[in-house]
Amino acid sequence: MKKICALLSLCIACNTYLSSQCDCVYPIIFLHGFTGSADTYSGTITDPDFEAVWGARADIFHAVLNANTDSDIWGSDGVPGNSDDDVLVSFNNLTNDLAAGCIYSINFQNFWNEDENNPEILIDNCSSPSFFDNDSNESAIQKQGYALGHAIEKVLEANPGKEKVLVVGHSMGGLAGREYLQRSVEGTPVWWQNGDHNVKKLITTSTPHRGSNLFGNPWPLKDEKEETTTRDGFPDINSEAVRDLRYSYTCNIIFSCPGVYLFGGDEGDLPFGYWNDDVNCDGDENDIIVGLNASGNPDPWDGTTDNPNMPLPIDVQYTWITSDVGTSGDLVVDLARQYIYDGTEPVPSNGTPYQLTDTLLTDVQHLSVDDELHTIVRAIDEGDYPTFAWTIDMNNTNPYFGICNLRSAMVPDGLPTEDPDWFSFDATGMNDKICISLTPNSDLAGSIDFFGANPGDFTGLATSASITESFSAGNATITLELLPGEYEDGVNYFRIMHTAIGGTSWTNPYKIELVSKLIPDLSCSMTMLPTNVSGVSDLVIFTDVVEVSGATSDGTITLIIPKDAKLTLNFDDAINNIGPFSVDNQDWSYDASNSSFHIFNLDSNIVSNGISILGLNGIYDPQSTSGIVPVTVTILAGSGSEINGLNNVDSETLIFSGQ
Repeated sequence: MKKICALLSLCIACNTYLSSQCDCVYPIIFLHGFTGSADTYSGTITDPDFEAVWGARADIFHAVLNANTDSDIWGSDGVPGNSDDDVLVSFNNLTNDLAAGCIYSINFQNFWNEDENNPEILIDNCSSPSFFDNDSNESAIQKQGYALGHAIEKVLEANPGKEKVLVVGHSMGGLAGREYLQRSVEGTPVWWQNGDHNVKKLITTSTPHRGSNLFGNPWPLKDEKEETTTRDGFPDINSEAVRDLRYSYTCNIIFSCPGVYLFGGDEGDLPFGYWNDDVNCDGDENDIIVGLNASGNPDPWDGTTDNPNMPLPIDVQYTWITSDVGTSGDLVVDLARQYIYDGTEPVPSNGTPYQLTDTLLTDVQHLSVDDELHTIVRAIDEGDYPTFAWTIDMNNTNPYFGICNLRSAMVPDGLPTEDPDWFSFDATGMNDKICISLTPNSDLAGSIDFFGANPGDFTGLATSASITESFSAGNATITLELLPGEYEDGVNYFRIMHTAIGGTSWTNPYKIELVSKLIPDLSCSMTMLPTNVSGVSDLVIFTDVVEVSGATSDGTITLIIPKDAKLTLNFDDAINNIGPFSVDNQDWSYDASNSSFHIFNLDSNIVSNGISILGLNGIYDPQSTSGIVPVTVTILAGSGSEINGLNNVDSETLIFSGQ
């Protein structure tokens, strides 16, 4: 059974400061690049339109990545979490216990007081442990991957019930995202917390996926903007970061060697000049490094894909945002090195181009890509297929919001102006009514499509749903009500589809609310007095209709009693008692239109665990006969929106005699 009805949503149909009324499905973590800070992406996350949807930044995760002269992430004792670690993520004056919210930044532009007995962070301090060490925000990418794992853990701790995050990384920050996801030893992930990566989507902006041989960052100012971000104007070309970002080195006068971090190789082959050669940050400089990328041909740095022996997980969706200012790149990273690909197809891939991974192209220089608001928001879009469905909770405190986005021009299914957003929910063990309430984008038409369980990992737009409701532009809130049997015992999927999307449609979000409601269960009990009569006799019948599930009934409740030529029933809707017994006849009405049944209707609802009593006066005339006859009352199926008919019938036995 499908029921479409208007519902007053808890989420006001207004996009002004929506975050105060609705909730994001997943928090977003923004991660800066080489010499950056928490102010990277400030042009995006402080934009009024962005804040109106996601709210102001909730908090910043701070870490120090180069705390000691020892390059070992876990310090000389090899135990993580001690003050001798080279990467510090907790301090006496800052525990990184974050505030709840939707938007977070990571900041590596820090140092500390160098007191192991009372470690305190010095935020936005660009000091280093010695003259022969780099600043924290110029540290090794493996250190960044380790710190990102802790940041994800802290963000999820701040948002109970949320299972995953989106990671948006600028430049080297995108490689930190890959490092976190890819790095493994004998198949076991190194940086994941509690055995799960907890990442729904990785978005990179102008990231040197295949390396950059430009020393440092020669562009301290952004084009056509006042620079308010504190950046290190003198990048350290001897730093761990520059060492890791290069795709090749000059090993001697004649030959070049591949970038050890990106394409693998021997730490001992690194050229002289870097503060250290400890690429894997384990305290020594004599290891063979497994690169993030596959080795290419003829030169290793010609590799274009992720390393198949340490691949990116395919349960994450990826968007590589690239930029070309007309010189085959963004003036820092060559265009062909800003993403990974196999031939003409971005990777990772499942064989269908642009299904697991897509690309978006912009045209600004390297330090301006993080302020490309509309491009970044396009990448944040919800999953286009069931395998990437965003999981929402039943009965969340606030409804969720979603955004309508132009998709990549290369989408393999549908048009870029069609946005199919997939969601899932877990109904394991439930026997309630489930309501999916949608307040669409008021400017767009579309549909809400319920598929139930197992629609297929990559179900396309041509596949029909089991329940579909279309809406027009300007449509008010609609609700799909699903009864047990219409949804599956387990994970269920639905899709919200908007069409004719424009570049700013995301500024008018839609709202979704998933609510489980107890289903009313009505039970009836008949009492007849007397139950043994002789000759023409008066009797009374009381029928108690009781709600027994704890849910208020919804809609008309109908009782039927079969007509009997020997039994005359009289209904009086003006009385409130029969003898000493109270009745609710004023709430009931009688329908005499049926020749076979007495029909009584209750148009008011019975509250949860409440009762309504129907009282009838009657006369029984045996007509000179004797015998036994049942008098039966039945609650009509579906009354008050109940679905359980097993307790809808009751009867009394009348013994009669003509004497």
